[in-house]
Amino acid sequence: NIFEDRTGERPQPAAPVSRLRAGVFQTHAHWIRFQSVGRVVVGFFKMTLMSRWPWVLLCTLVVVRPSTPGIAQASDVSELASEPAVRRALDYVRSTEQDTVRDQIRLCEIPAPPFGEAVRAAAYVEAMRAAGLTNVRIDSAGNVLGERQGRTRKPHLVFSAHLDTVFPAEVPVSVSRDKNWLRGPGIGDDCRGLAVVLAVARALKAAEVQTDGPITFVGTVGEEGLGDLRGVKTLYATTLREKSDRFVSVDGGGFAVTNVGVGSRRYRVTFRGPGGHSYDNFG
Repeated sequence: NIFEDRTGERPQPAAPVSRLRAGVFQTHAHWIRFQSVGRVVVGFFKMTLMSRWPWVLLCTLVVVRPSTPGIAQASDVSELASEPAVRRALDYVRSTEQDTVRDQIRLCEIPAPPFGEAVRAAAYVEAMRAAGLTNVRIDSAGNVLGERQGRTRKPHLVFSAHLDTVFPAEVPVSVSRDKNWLRGPGIGDDCRGLAVVLAVARALKAAEVQTDGPITFVGTVGEEGLGDLRGVKTLYATTLREKSDRFVSVDGGGFAVTNVGVGSRRYRVTFRGPGGHSYDNFG
């Protein structure tokens, strides 16, 4: 994905706490475009937009509360934001943004093509341990998991980003930096998500935030293309079967909150007929 201002407009500041409403889907199509660079599509990420992501932390804390309904109200977010520990966590993520950017670049420069996420997964294991998570391990599908305990066993939140990219193994994965721009394959989808997951874990620990339920932090495999969501499917079929109550995925540029699962359906279609060019011989 390429995240670029193509209209000349400046990004809007993050919504104030009183206006933030989890579970609302918003579109920002004028901020997103796709561009072919040679044989591949290269990701561009504008770092001035990164200030939006601390609100991911608030949304995460909202959904891990046992009293939160299906759609959180602004009052839920405002109440959380007024708690001293949460304020410390928000201050922490802002002050350590450059650490998050360094994680984003470092992880993105480790190849993770479809069905080839193992090297990046090994690096993510070490990053999770450094962030203070416990019981860090890799499951049968290749997902990386780390735990943070809560006051009680419920609600159990899964907080994830995906390890794989759409780019094949032969695509160079170096990241370049030009002022407020990062350029590289997968820098936004989903290296930013991976870095944010780690940053949230560090912020909760540094601020001594105690959540009601436990949080399992996950880097999943097989999100893109023919991966067919195999990481998440294994997560819920075996690894965390009947243990998870809520799920948050951090993906893309942080432009919106989506509160429904769009799913994935795969079809195998076979066409039989005379050969020919799709234009000259159409029909």
